[in-house]
Amino acid sequence: MTLMFNYHDLGHLGVDRAAMNKAVFRALRPGGLYVIADHSGRSGTGISESGTLHRIEQAFLQQEVEAAGFKLIEQGDFLRNPNDPRDKNTPDPPQPKDEFVLKFMKP
Repeated sequence: MTLMFNYHDLGHLGVDRAAMNKAVFRALRPGGLYVIADHSGRSGTGISESGTLHRIEQAFLQQEVEAAGFKLIEQGDFLRNPNDPRDKNTPDPPQPKDEFVLKFMKP
């Protein structure tokens, strides 16, 4: 299962993310992968800026997915941009956005 740059939208759309992550966990066989890429939010913002800046804090997302039983096995830094202040809506920054890719596995 792969989610590309839309997990943050689940926050302002009112989706029960815990139930969704548990459903994904149940649907996968042991060793199954759950990969999520998203726009990086500022530390301490969680998912609170999902509807305004279309961003999510990486640690917050990781905590939610691990709560469903997944284990983080790899992190991709190939979309990272440390120069992005992460304070603008994702289409607006003049430079490439800071983005992350997390790869989880069902044990």
